[in-house]
This record gives sequence, structure tokens and C-alpha cells, in this order.
Amino acid sequence: MPQVNNVIGIKGDIIMVDKNPKIRYEVLDHTGDLKIKVYGNSYKTIFENSIYAMANLIVKTGNFIPDKILNIKIERNNHYDLLISLLSDIIFYLETENTLYFASDLEIKNMQITGKLYGTELPENVEYEYIIKDPTYYNLEIYPDKNYATIVFDI
Repeated sequence: MPQVNNVIGIKGDIIMVDKNPKIRYEVLDHTGDLKIKVYGNSYKTIFENSIYAMANLIVKTGNFIPDKILNIKIERNNHYDLLISLLSDIIFYLETENTLYFASDLEIKNMQITGKLYGTELPENVEYEYIIKDPTYYNLEIYPDKNYATIVFDI
């Protein structure tokens, strides 16, 4: 497994970074759609945890080893558009190439994301947790200064 953000192991919803377990996200109550709270004190951490959270809600990624790397570059006018575009692109690759990207190493500055996504092609018999159609702007919040973001997915 490539070294991604000092990851030394992933188990369920907890990632081990430098031997300190950190909760990356939690599912919130929401009628009809899927709402999550993602933790992080920077845009980089929030975006990387958002990728992991969405992927892990699609299928449990704990048993997958990333064997595909995708270089990305996304430019938008604000952080909301950046996050929605990033997550939408991941859904696109899942739907068109059956590849789920669930780990990342991103750089975010000047309303631009550059970096790498790490993922794997899903096996035919994979068991889906949620069929996520798209991330939405509904109730979208990104507050690195408050250590969280909320995202609602259309399912």
C-alpha cells in the first residue's frame, strides 16, 4: 500500500495516523438522503476525509488495498464547488470504470486541488452499503476553523 498521509492502518471508520486513532466521519440522521459530518482542521484534511467517508459508505473499504493511482487537478471558484466536483468525479469513475478511489494525498490552494487519488477496481460480487448518486449542495458546510464539514448525499 502506498504511504498516504502517514497512514499506518485503516480499520472501519478509524484511521491510524502516527499511532493516534482519529475518527474521520460520522453518519447523521437525515430523512431520505445520507448526511455525514466529516472531521478535519484544514481543507486538505476535510477533503481527504470526505473522500474516505463517501467511499467507505459505498462499500466497506477496510479490506481493499489501493492498486490504482489517479492524478487530479480541479479548479473552481470556491471550496464548496471544489469539494462537490471532487466527490462527483469519484462517483463518475466508479460508474464508468468500476474503480473506487478511497484514499488521497491532496494539495489545496488558490481554489485548486492537485494530488493523487488511490483506489481499486471493485470485484463483481462486492456488497454495497449505499448507492450514492451524487453529493449535494443541500446543507453543505465546510468549517476547517471549527474542525468539521457536513455533506448530504443523494441516494
